[in-house]
Amino acid sequence: MNFRSYLKISVSNYANAWKLLFYRLIVWGIVFALMAPFYNAIREFVLGIWNFEFFKQVASAGLFFGKNVSLTFWSVIELLIQHLQAFFTAHLFAGIYLAFVLLLVKPFLMNIGRYVVSEITYGYMSSQSKHGFCSTYVRTLKKSTVYGALRTLFCIPFNAATVVIFYYLMSLQGEPLQFAAIFMFIIASTIILSVKQLLTMCWAPAMVVSGENAIKSFQIGIKATFRGYRGSVLFSICISFASLVLAAGFGIFSLVLIVPICAIVGAMFEMMQFFACQGMRYYTDKNTVLSSKKLEEQDKISQVKFLL
Repeated sequence: MNFRSYLKISVSNYANAWKLLFYRLIVWGIVFALMAPFYNAIREFVLGIWNFEFFKQVASAGLFFGKNVSLTFWSVIELLIQHLQAFFTAHLFAGIYLAFVLLLVKPFLMNIGRYVVSEITYGYMSSQSKHGFCSTYVRTLKKSTVYGALRTLFCIPFNAATVVIFYYLMSLQGEPLQFAAIFMFIIASTIILSVKQLLTMCWAPAMVVSGENAIKSFQIGIKATFRGYRGSVLFSICISFASLVLAAGFGIFSLVLIVPICAIVGAMFEMMQFFACQGMRYYTDKNTVLSSKKLEEQDKISQVKFLL
């Protein structure tokens, strides 16, 4: 699929982007509601670290601001670890519960939204039909919950590796290493997150199109992704690298905008890439139907066994 077709479909389905963004805000509302029983403990933790100097330190940590980002990030990490240790010591159950909500429940709900976008995009591309976000959410809830749970668990090692690398590189001592640490982090994390994106890119689209279960669809998605590996790799690297550079450039607070934008772009691109990788015909508008390269034109003789 060329960029023009992708842009045309994205513009035609811009409403889905707003719906997904609104859904993500609802998820955050649910997360805050689930955290509410431990409001006093959370308030105590936040007030313990939050002051104007801390805010200025975090807000000014960005490559585009000309600051030593690694040094600033490391001082923030040390402060957070110190207070988190005290929090878990004083409120062990609350700490475990809140970690469960933030690290498992939130991404699980977010991934359900990704599946719904894939379902809506498939309807538009395959038959020019338009489905509501809420009706699609309810109709596909059984399959989307399985996908959401498995994708959440699958992504944990990649996310954990990114956090560990961030911690290790920010802790490096010496001015040359501290200066280079943020760039080393961007490169290493781009590789890790690109691999994660590649492996999960066509997972939801494969479930939607094939109707298979989550495990079988993961296999179908992997084959589709690597059938069109050039576009898949390029998108994975670009979306990962761009998000990391912008986050490092503008600081941690910029993630409030960067994360949902990348999630929306990725969710809409995945179905389009699956169509292209599978050689499927698709609508770009109600009067135009395009054809991707057929499977036999994409695969080598040695890959014939992977044809679906």
